[in-house]
Amino acid sequence: MKKKKQRLIIPFSGLKLGTHRFEFEIDPTFFEQFEYSIIQDAEVNVEVDFVKKATLFEIELAIDGIYHSACDRCNDPLDIILKGKEELIVKFGDGTYDETDEIKIIPHEAYELDLTNEIYQFIHLMLPNKVAHEDIDDCNPDVIQKLEEINQGKEDKEENIDPRWAALKKLK
Repeated sequence: MKKKKQRLIIPFSGLKLGTHRFEFEIDPTFFEQFEYSIIQDAEVNVEVDFVKKATLFEIELAIDGIYHSACDRCNDPLDIILKGKEELIVKFGDGTYDETDEIKIIPHEAYELDLTNEIYQFIHLMLPNKVAHEDIDDCNPDVIQKLEEINQGKEDKEENIDPRWAALKKLK
């Protein structure tokens, strides 16, 4: 079964010079089209302020949503709030520009702008490094207790080290 692709496209060819606003609602099916996406379940609203100028476009993305995941510590369900702004400049030209992520070059004959990959990347950049409850007291107490028992067992094993190995550690 083929996955339905959700494309985030701005048809700019008929727009007048000036500021225009677009809104996109992103659901979990959006992330399914990317093979190795970290995000599986999220609802995100993206507001695009699109400024059309004669030779370039200035784009400001306001991203606001919720990422549904599991806590890395206790594996209980957890919602992470995604909120942020990103800017993008789009120019016409030949080739690509890899110096920075804030500039995109599209061909002169283009009539629409596909922001799918950029928005996907910006959303992923908003994710925290560790998806966990802010306070360990919010985690599942049964899981935390079991983790503490396991860690205590490791510490006990480290205390019962063969004295020959302990002598080698002193050489460090």
